[in-house]
Formats: sequence, structure tokens, C-alpha cells
Amino acid sequence: MKPTGFYKLSYQYISIIKQLGGKYSDRKDRPIYCCFQDKDYANIYWAIPTSDAEHRNSVQLNRIQQFCALPDKDIRSCYYHIGHTNRIAIYKISNVLPVTEAFITGEYTSQGTHLILRDEKLIAEIRTKLSRILFDEKRHPNKYEQHITAIYSYLVNT
Repeated sequence: MKPTGFYKLSYQYISIIKQLGGKYSDRKDRPIYCCFQDKDYANIYWAIPTSDAEHRNSVQLNRIQQFCALPDKDIRSCYYHIGHTNRIAIYKISNVLPVTEAFITGEYTSQGTHLILRDEKLIAEIRTKLSRILFDEKRHPNKYEQHITAIYSYLVNT
């Protein structure tokens, strides 16, 4: 896996999340953004589900924008990030998933090419928010609906 690349998750991984008590309700073959490699386990990557902003109605977009506009010291300001890849995308940062290559079914492509985020400013903004979410998760294990800590422990022990 390449950090800053986009990939597709296997259905097996989604079933593991549910077995561990987490929630992951996305039924689409949605891309996940591979943000960076874990500092302690090189085979684990931190991946953020993404969504096309065009598929959101105005109420949903306003809600996401309200979260993004909260003061920086409010952890909820890190839940989402709106950026541009090949189109306007919503990064669902609080839905971050630790993942290994074993649970990736392939690269997410756009016009036949592996989609890779190259905007250094956007990458830095997402990483900053992700670092805050992971710090919050470390203080409050399994706070987020997907149960980040349980998934991470599962991956470390398998």
C-alpha cells in the first residue's frame, strides 16, 4: 500500500469490524484514503473512508461544514474534512480504520489510474485531524462507532 493512495476494503474486513462490536454500515464499494503507516507496526495503515460531496444533500453538507467550522480545540472539528481529489471529497476522519494489506481488495482508480492524493497542504490538514482523533481514541478506547482500539488490537494479534 502507498501512503496517500486510495484503496477498496474487503467485505471480510467489514465483517471483522462487526464481530468486534464495531459498526461499519457502508454498503458501497467506497474508496478509503490510506493516510499513513502506523509508527509501531509497519504492516498497519491508518485509512479514512471518503465520500463524494456531490452525493450529499444540502442538509448533510451543512452538518458536515458545521463540524468543520467548530473551534480547533473542539474534537468534533476533526470528525470530517472537505478536500479535493479528482472531485470534492468528504474525508470521514472519525471513521478511521486501522487496516493491513490483507484486507484490501485493490486500488481505487479514477479514469484507469490509481488515485493518489498529492496536495501536500491537504495531506497535512488531514494528518493533523487524524492525529487528534487517534489521541482521543487512545484516551477513550473504542469511543468511535467502528471500535478503533478493538480493530487495532485484532490486527496486532493476528
